[in-house]
Amino acid sequence: MARIPRGLDYLTTIRSDQYIEISAELLGQGMERFAEMVNLVGAPLKPPIGNTDTIMERMVDGEPEQEIPTRLVAFANVSAAPIKLKGAGQLAGYYDLYATLSPTKESTGQVVFHSADDETGTFESSSVFWPLFELRPLGGGESIFVDTGEVPVPGFPMNIGSAGGHWTLRPPMVNAVRSFKAKPVFYTGEIIITVKRGNQDAPVPMVGGENLVPFAGGPGDLAACAKMQAEFTSPGNPGHLARIDFPSTKDFANLELL
Repeated sequence: MARIPRGLDYLTTIRSDQYIEISAELLGQGMERFAEMVNLVGAPLKPPIGNTDTIMERMVDGEPEQEIPTRLVAFANVSAAPIKLKGAGQLAGYYDLYATLSPTKESTGQVVFHSADDETGTFESSSVFWPLFELRPLGGGESIFVDTGEVPVPGFPMNIGSAGGHWTLRPPMVNAVRSFKAKPVFYTGEIIITVKRGNQDAPVPMVGGENLVPFAGGPGDLAACAKMQAEFTSPGNPGHLARIDFPSTKDFANLELL
C-alpha cells in the first residue's frame, strides 16, 4: 500500500468564478457596495515554478485512508478583466483584483487519499479559505487591501472541498512540476472544487470541463473553481524551486529550504 509522505502539491487554476462583496462603508464616503461574480485566472508565482499558482502543504507523513492535515502556503489569482467600483467617492474607477492568502489567518484543512494500488488512487479534501484581496487601480495609484482574516466580508471564510479527484505518485506529464525534497503527490485530470458558506449546509457545485460557466445567481452562489497539476511551461522557462517571492506565501512554504 502506498505511503503518503509530507510534502507540497503544485496546482494551477483553469477557471475560478468568485462572488465578492465589499461594503460601501469599507470603501469610504460616497462609494457604492461592490457585489459581483468575478472571473479569476491563475497568476503564476514569482519567481515562477512553471505555471503554479497554488501550493498546498501536506503537513505530516500519512497512509491511505488516514486524515492528513494540510494548509495552503501559496495562492495567486487575478481578475480576468478589471472590476469597476462605483460611486462619487475618491475610490471610484477600474481596478485589477488580486486574490492571495490572508497574512493574519491560516487556510488549513485535511485530505484523505484512497489507494487503488501502490501508486494511484482517488482523494477527498476540505479546507477553510481566508483570502487577501488587493485592488490595484488601473493607471497607477495606491492599492486597496481587504484582508478577510481581519475585516468581516460576506461569504468568508469559505469552506472549500473536492472529492473524486485522482492522484498518482508518478508524474502524469513530462513537464509536471516536481522536486525530490518537496515530495509532491501528482494529480491527473481536473480537480473540481465545491464551495459552501460558513454556516450553510448545502454545497454550491460547479460544472467542469467545457461546460464550466460562471454562476448566474447572487449571494447564494459563492464560487466555482477547477484546478489541474502544475507543469513547467517550456524547457526555456523551467521555473525555480526556491523561496517564492510572493507577498502572502507562508513562511517555510518550500521544503527546498530544509
